Amino acid sequence: MTKTPTNWTGRDDAMVEHMIRRGASRRDLLKMLMSSGVAAAAGGSLLLRASAAVAATPVSGGSLKAAGWSSSTADTLDPAKASLSTDYVRCCAFYNRLTFLDEAGQVQMELADAVSSDDAQSWEVKLKSGVTFHDGKALSADDVVYSLKRHLDEAVGSKVNSIAKQMTEISKVDDLTVKIVLSAPNADLPTILALHHFMIIADGTTDFSKANGTGAFICEAFEPGVRSVAVKNPNYFKAEGPYLDSFEFFAIPDNNARVNALLSGDIQLAASVNPRSMRMLEGQDSVMTSVTTAGNYTNLNIRLDLEPGAKADFVEGMKYLVNREMIQKSVLRGFAEIGNDQPVSAANRYHNPNLAPRAFDPEKAKYHFEKAGLLGTEIPMVASDAASSSVDMATWCNKRAARSA
Repeated sequence: MTKTPTNWTGRDDAMVEHMIRRGASRRDLLKMLMSSGVAAAAGGSLLLRASAAVAATPVSGGSLKAAGWSSSTADTLDPAKASLSTDYVRCCAFYNRLTFLDEAGQVQMELADAVSSDDAQSWEVKLKSGVTFHDGKALSADDVVYSLKRHLDEAVGSKVNSIAKQMTEISKVDDLTVKIVLSAPNADLPTILALHHFMIIADGTTDFSKANGTGAFICEAFEPGVRSVAVKNPNYFKAEGPYLDSFEFFAIPDNNARVNALLSGDIQLAASVNPRSMRMLEGQDSVMTSVTTAGNYTNLNIRLDLEPGAKADFVEGMKYLVNREMIQKSVLRGFAEIGNDQPVSAANRYHNPNLAPRAFDPEKAKYHFEKAGLLGTEIPMVASDAASSSVDMATWCNKRAARSA
């Protein structure tokens, strides 16, 4: 199917993670928000108003307002429960992880000085010294042990509980050393620790009405489903601290309202602007567009355990019926990459560029539908704006299916 240029995993996500961790100028913050979960489900665009914000040399000071596209009363400052893009942006601003992924998708150290193992099953994590939380508390092994063990507690409701279950032992060796033993060898543990949910919180934290992390920004205000206000952390442990004094982050769910807020100057950053709005914005001298392909994708899901998906020829027919190139050009206005019915994007180091998608061929689609005994059968198709461009893509597929029938 067609993958939209959004952010979630891969090199673009890693790039922005690096940006936020080293501190952000206004231009850097644009990239940070774009790849930390704020950027563009449809069109992958992040927009910056005001030419002064794109100066080549970072200058300390200033503030901005940024609008994402999703929020709810379930918004949280608890990294273990983070699920929406707005959650990930806040977590990346207020907290740090033991490791993170760089632009090439390689593991780099963050709160950890080293993560090592002789057998990929028993791991030793050495922490950086001199790191402090926003409340002044020094980072120690107790914080790491507490943070990781929370994911094993079913009552916490961690989104990565199933991943964390392989950690059968998490213990303190000394003030700056943690031991992690896995149920079986896994050389990817350093990569796993770079997931958004494995942010480190202070030992004993149960109140997440405010964020007490080690991140580049301090949480000044948090209203779930409304807004977040962040100010720079003057004691940030990295050499390049945040340049921006503060930023306010909230959601404007409606695309047109988000674009109008940008054009009127009410906000300086707008994420997830749909492809239909891009041409208009690209003609505005006061707006800079930034487009990224970061690995998210939108596809047509078929339940193989239910009819008609249980019929292999129906599934095969749908693969030939989807005109990926037309969807890319017309539905997504060119802001997409063509995928091959699997979620591994071209930004991922494991992507196989030689794996070609099915070519659009309505005659072959008709052949398979007939073989499955489904020609003339009305099959419902469900689409939702929750998946980028899902409605437009479903409409396209539905029209093609009708013609083939």
